This record gives sequence, C-alpha cells and structure tokens, in this order.
Amino acid sequence: MTGNTMKSISYVIASVCVILTTFFIYSCSNDEYYADEAQREENGIISTRALSSRTMGIGDTLIDSIAASDEFWEFQLSSELLAQKFDAYVSSLGEEDYDKLMENLNNDDYMKEFIQVANMEEVLQQMNKAKENLVKNTGFLRLSEDEKAQLIMQFAESRSKTKANLLKTRQEGGNISECEKKREAEILQAENNYNSNVLLCDSIIIPYPCYIQAAARRNCELEWAKKHYQECIGN
Repeated sequence: MTGNTMKSISYVIASVCVILTTFFIYSCSNDEYYADEAQREENGIISTRALSSRTMGIGDTLIDSIAASDEFWEFQLSSELLAQKFDAYVSSLGEEDYDKLMENLNNDDYMKEFIQVANMEEVLQQMNKAKENLVKNTGFLRLSEDEKAQLIMQFAESRSKTKANLLKTRQEGGNISECEKKREAEILQAENNYNSNVLLCDSIIIPYPCYIQAAARRNCELEWAKKHYQECIGN
C-alpha cells in the first residue's frame, strides 16, 4: 500500500469520526446526560452478573447493587450484541457502500431500509428494552450524573482488563508494549463512549437510528485505534 493511499484512508477515517461525533451531538443531545477484531469474543459477552460486579470492583454499595442487577446485566449483553451485529455487517461492505451508510446516518428513510437489510430489528428491540429497563431502575435513578458515568466507565474498564490480561500471556515476559497500552486506552475510550451514547438515546422518540449512530461511532473509533497501533509498531 502506497503512502498516498495510507494518507487517503487516514483522512477518510478521521473525517467519518468527526462527522459521526457531530451527528450524535445534534441527534441525541435532548437527554439529561450523556482488540484487532471487529467482533467481540463470545466468551466476553456471556458472563454472570456476579462476575461482572466482582471484576468491576467499584466499592460503592448503590453502584455495586446496580452493577449486579438484572437490568444492568441485560444492558451490557444487549449493547455488546448490537455492536457485534453492526460490526459484522459493515465489515462486509465495500468502501462506497460504507461511505454511503456514514453519510446517511441522519436520514430516517435510509436508516429504516438499513435496519431491514442488515437484519437489525431484533437486536435493536432488545437494546431498547434493556436500556429502558435500566433507566427505570430505582437505584439507577438515584445515581448522580457523575455516578452514572462512573458505572459505565467501570463496565468498559472491566472488559478492557480481560482483554489486556489475555494479551499479556501471549507476549514474552508477560509485558504489554507501549503501543499496545495506547491501543487499549483508545479501545477503552471507544467502549465507554459507545455505552454512554446509547444512554443518550433515552429521550429520542424513535431511538433506533440513535443506537445505530452510537454503534457506528464505536466502529469508527476502534478502526482509528487500529490505525494508530499499526503506525506505532511501524515506527
């Protein structure tokens, strides 16, 4: 791949990420608050509520109780399934179709067609039900905005730590390179942004396109993390 081609791809990824961020701010700002693999490993999704609470290790009684609740566990599962479904579909698209999708994230008619073509109706329904049940949880309602953000970040960190530990065992001496550390930090931020953005869709009358935008931004940020990693190890 030539240097000009790499620069072109970098420009496209950067442009799409900026556009997605803008789309999301304007589409979902009515609410009160806001791995090389495209798909997540199945073992990372199917976990017990007790394990999730223990690995998060937040230490706050109220937040711990929510982390171990049925509602939060279903939210975690549903958000991961939505991300997987979206990633799997867009990975099959050519560059032109991918760009067209990104350009039409705020086009309601296009989104309706996309949901049907990508067969995402069921996973979006599950995501919406899980999100609604979580935000109606009496314990969740008692959390401050900072505590809600802490809960979501701890969820992202727990998943990131699992992947980091697996990577350590594959490297001599059990050490993760500086490049890998930076990559994991970007993955963590992308996952945190994703789940925070899904919660942003709470006040949207028809939230499905908002969920798609959240998944699209996550996909874009993970691709950006991959690009940064490749550049880092190439230096």
